[in-house]
Amino acid sequence: MVRTGDGRKVRGMTHMHIPDGILPFWLWMGGYAVLAAVLALCLFRLRGMDRRKKIPLLGALSAVMLVAMSFEPLPPYHLNLSAVAGILLGPSLGFLAACIVNLMLALMGHGGITVMGLNTILLGAEAVLGHTLFFLLPARMPVFWRAAAATVLALCVASLFLIVIVGVSHIEVSLVEEHHEHGPASVASLTSGKGSLLTFAVTVLIVGFFGWLIEGAITGAIIRFIAQVKPDLLAHVLHKESCHPGASRCAP
Repeated sequence: MVRTGDGRKVRGMTHMHIPDGILPFWLWMGGYAVLAAVLALCLFRLRGMDRRKKIPLLGALSAVMLVAMSFEPLPPYHLNLSAVAGILLGPSLGFLAACIVNLMLALMGHGGITVMGLNTILLGAEAVLGHTLFFLLPARMPVFWRAAAATVLALCVASLFLIVIVGVSHIEVSLVEEHHEHGPASVASLTSGKGSLLTFAVTVLIVGFFGWLIEGAITGAIIRFIAQVKPDLLAHVLHKESCHPGASRCAP
């Protein structure tokens, strides 16, 4: 819950908990514009993909992300497994999974209709970066540590994006109250009195750091298990997500 300057309480947040009615119009509309452009690019990149394999996997991982968001290993931090989706689906389908998850959260009354674009960009960035970093890290690294490191770095960058959004929106951080405490953005509720962007940023990064380590360990364990029982799910060619004639290898 956030109390605006006129005393109005605003409910309904996305998993990142940037409330409706708080961000300026130009910012959340810009988020939708960027989201539309990125979705168009993702769909273009996925032309010719093997739908029989990827669409069921997209649905399954989107559902897993939704379920994961109900767990709080370190309040107020909660899991999202976006890096898992990115590693297994690839960057484009991983971003689509983030969009599906945010849409479902909004339709289920979790709020965030106006800021769904920004929150999808944040969650989608975690999936894209998780995938990219996992496959750019040295192959000689154990799978567990590659996945864990990619997850921690992706979550760190997404949290920095969040801080930038809060900064350019000129939200009064001290108005955030501790009533709804899921996700990194809600750790602003830990700041009391005269809050500031610096205090918000430090709190997000400190609390988030321990959450990133937990999610990194969980992601590493999941990816290591999948590498052992079904390694073909990790047989991506970096950013190659369509199966065109003549391609030597295709993502699953």
